[in-house]
Amino acid sequence: MEMVEALTLSKTGREENNEDAYMVTDDFAAVIDGMTPKEKDLYGGVSPARIAVKRIVETIRHFQADVSMEEAAEQLEAALNAYYVEHQLVEEVTVHPHKRMGANLILYSKHHMEVWMIGDCQCMLDGRVETNEKLVDQLLADMRVQLLDRYLQSYSVEDLVERDLSARDLAPFQKQQYLYQNLPSESPLAYTVADGFPMNKSDIKIVPAEGVEELVLASDGYPSLLPTLEKTEQRLAETLEEDPLCHRVFQSTKGVQSPHISYDDRTYVRMKLS
Repeated sequence: MEMVEALTLSKTGREENNEDAYMVTDDFAAVIDGMTPKEKDLYGGVSPARIAVKRIVETIRHFQADVSMEEAAEQLEAALNAYYVEHQLVEEVTVHPHKRMGANLILYSKHHMEVWMIGDCQCMLDGRVETNEKLVDQLLADMRVQLLDRYLQSYSVEDLVERDLSARDLAPFQKQQYLYQNLPSESPLAYTVADGFPMNKSDIKIVPAEGVEELVLASDGYPSLLPTLEKTEQRLAETLEEDPLCHRVFQSTKGVQSPHISYDDRTYVRMKLS
């Protein structure tokens, strides 16, 4: 594997706020998108998303080259669960899943020539884009469109960039969505992330990459992927210029909030595989 170009950047533009990360080793490449829980009081003032990302990076560094997807998922579960055990948080985060730290991630295995997608993430294989969106996020994004349409009858786009009133309305629903996180059921709203609890392995999307010459891995901080970082960044800038609330051109559960530079942290890694 040869890394061609990469970028990771916080939505604030400041590195200390970045809850994304990427890594490339001889055997693996990964993009990790840390998830900030709705309540962060359990983590001693430290970003729980950054705690999760750091533990996931270190766990991947110690993977055996031929680790299977199932084994990788179990090792990631154990690494995050160990934090709960160390800090006596197991009962609290079991009863209150919205307090869990966690991450979405996308991982390329050189040995298996596969991309493993855990939660929201995206990739491009020789120009073909693969995504892994959650149904619950699609529903919340649609609800947000309706809310913003209502607020735009009384407020300007600039007003809502300063203070997105839809965030207040969506907050109770976003808190409840954690009930579906790693839920061992057939519910269409259930989804899988790395949060220290058993993942639904069948929900981890496997994308074959045998014969692929160029691979892009990215977090969901980009509304769309293009073959180069420059073009992808340009598309993001154009999208945010036209639709800073992210409810028309690109529908999301959140938009740009002043003084942020984007709606989410973002990471893009482009590699040559052969």
